[in-house]
Amino acid sequence: MAESKEGQSLLPNDEHSQIRNAPSSNTVYRDYTPNSMEAEEDGLLSHGARDESRQIRQATSPTRQMGWPFAALLATFVVAAFALAGLLLSFDPSKPDIDSQADDHSAPPQPSHLDDRYVLDPDWDFLAPGQVREYEWTITDGESRPDGVLRPMMLINNQFPGPLIEMNEGDVLVVKLLNKASNATALHWHGIFQNGTNWMDGAAGVTQCPISPGQSYQYRFNVTGQSGTYFYHGHQGVQALDGLIGPMVVHSRREAGRPYSSDRVVMLQDWWYEPASGIMRHVLSPGVEDEPIPNTALMNGVNQAVCSDHPHRNCTEVGAALLPRLDITHGERHRIRFINVGGFAWFQVAIDEHKDLQVVEVDGTIVEPTLSSPLVISPGQRYSAVLRADHDEGAFWLRARMITSCFGGRKLPENGIPEARAIVRYTKTIEARHGGHDDDDDDDDDDGDDAGSGSNDHDQDEDEQDLILPQTSSSFPFLAGCKDLSSTTSFRPSPRQSAPEVADHSWHLRVNLAIGDWRLQRGVLNSSSFRPNLKYPTLHRVLDGLAQDNKSFAIEGVNTAAFDADSELVISNNKVETVDIILQNMDENSHPFHLHGTRMWVLGQGHGYFPGYESFGLLPEGKGLLDPANRTVILNPLKRDTITVENFGWVLLRFVADNPGVWLFHCHVIWHSEAGMGMQFLSRIDDLRGLEVPEEARKLCDAPEEELRKGAPPKDEIFFGFGND
Repeated sequence: MAESKEGQSLLPNDEHSQIRNAPSSNTVYRDYTPNSMEAEEDGLLSHGARDESRQIRQATSPTRQMGWPFAALLATFVVAAFALAGLLLSFDPSKPDIDSQADDHSAPPQPSHLDDRYVLDPDWDFLAPGQVREYEWTITDGESRPDGVLRPMMLINNQFPGPLIEMNEGDVLVVKLLNKASNATALHWHGIFQNGTNWMDGAAGVTQCPISPGQSYQYRFNVTGQSGTYFYHGHQGVQALDGLIGPMVVHSRREAGRPYSSDRVVMLQDWWYEPASGIMRHVLSPGVEDEPIPNTALMNGVNQAVCSDHPHRNCTEVGAALLPRLDITHGERHRIRFINVGGFAWFQVAIDEHKDLQVVEVDGTIVEPTLSSPLVISPGQRYSAVLRADHDEGAFWLRARMITSCFGGRKLPENGIPEARAIVRYTKTIEARHGGHDDDDDDDDDDGDDAGSGSNDHDQDEDEQDLILPQTSSSFPFLAGCKDLSSTTSFRPSPRQSAPEVADHSWHLRVNLAIGDWRLQRGVLNSSSFRPNLKYPTLHRVLDGLAQDNKSFAIEGVNTAAFDADSELVISNNKVETVDIILQNMDENSHPFHLHGTRMWVLGQGHGYFPGYESFGLLPEGKGLLDPANRTVILNPLKRDTITVENFGWVLLRFVADNPGVWLFHCHVIWHSEAGMGMQFLSRIDDLRGLEVPEEARKLCDAPEEELRKGAPPKDEIFFGFGND
């Protein structure tokens, strides 16, 4: 693609824009968009027309020259002496040793409380003109102790979880990434459409080659036609489980009239004490059929391990002052953006003695405010809920508990803790609230280390002894299985949008874990187990084939001419089409499926076998309505990018394949996806002709394959033969 078209939509009448511009009846946002801005909101920032003066860069102060050589020498000596003294005083051998980190980035100022990094800017300009939001990140290996137990990790700018990305719809995001870790990597922007920038999707082996150790890469893309709560994570192997995750919030202009006092991100995840790459090799080994059970749960990267339960591990007790906190005032409303960034566990989420949690967003789709407590969130899903502070005073626990019934009756190892918590505390004045963006916050951070809650070794905050812990208690209802919250609660998008009435194609996908040769259990979709080509990604092969007029890449439907369906199930369409997916789960595990590049309407889901289209008032294969007067099934159904098909159950999905590119569709249980539970949709082939992968992306593939494979799942072949089990 020519540089001048970078970030532009390939859809002149793109359906995402239609959703964005429709009038809203949602009371969560008051319409606050002046008419003069509507045209600007619709426009995309092209590379050539971009106002470079809007780029956000880190300013550096000019060096002042000293007038006299002697004074310069004396000043240098004094500065060096103080620097040496500071180094000796601050040296702590228990902190992570991340060499070269200081070579690239000095640690940014630490907010008064570690969790405040994920409080959104209360002074944010929702109506600001489109601009470039630029970040510089270095990925390194390190060690950290999120709950007190020390373990190896991957860190972004010496931080876990990773930095918050906050931007407006229509902005251009630039992330300059330097990989100083020992493994190759790639970052996926979960839920971002990447319309016109498929090669920026970050799916290793699908849209890009991994970024090998020592190499750099710049992600640059426009975020248009969507807003809401998203996150980024490593998409090479299981690196998300080793710390390569972080939140991303895209603001809508409608938020300018927001009726809540604060806005923050709460990330939930399961956590293992052993490096995930080693666990992955074990999971993929002959004879292994069970997923590994996590040791504990984290909330915004924190929990409190009981060190006496881990006598053989390096463990330091975590003070309660480091738990996430939400300070609120009676009568106000607060938005909490929950993200399950984990790899295996579903979470139940609730606040003690607060039943008034109103869900207002599901996977980036604004919905009519809907009361729901507790929330149930599967891996990869996001829910925004507005909390109404209806108590006068006190402290309460915000709880996120893993649904352990989905672990097949197995207990957490080492007396693991299934619940992560935050403190919800009522304050009487605005000044009493903590917030990472307030200038008058007390600075009680001791070391300025920005490696997150884990790598400051949990030095106790000054207010540890004064912290009043909640005395509240609650119990979650027992759930026998892991299902989507939307299977029991009706969420209605706002503004309303009907699903297409007719499907052009209906694809039936059988989902299961199957044991094959050499007793290797692998994830399977219709007998296909996905193996990405890290040296020559699918998108590169498709564009090269089309440029060479290779007809095999232009085949519609299941393409077995250009791809080996045993390891790459690819379903293609030449033009904009409406596609149905029927997922039939033949496995005892539930599977949350995520589709890159778009969202899917959820037309139905349930237990047992798919009952047939007629049960929903649809013609066979989804070819229309049985009764044109009965439009219930397509009338404003929920639209999301991650949907669970329950154990031995089914789900009926519909999406418009209008985003040109190659899009991965896979289970977001990371042990299943890395075992091959995935496939690809190749959309709008006709519009891909003549496009070119940018040279910078091509150069990533020049690295030797052994470098590109670092951190990837082992090839099946290493387990072939006797003596390997």
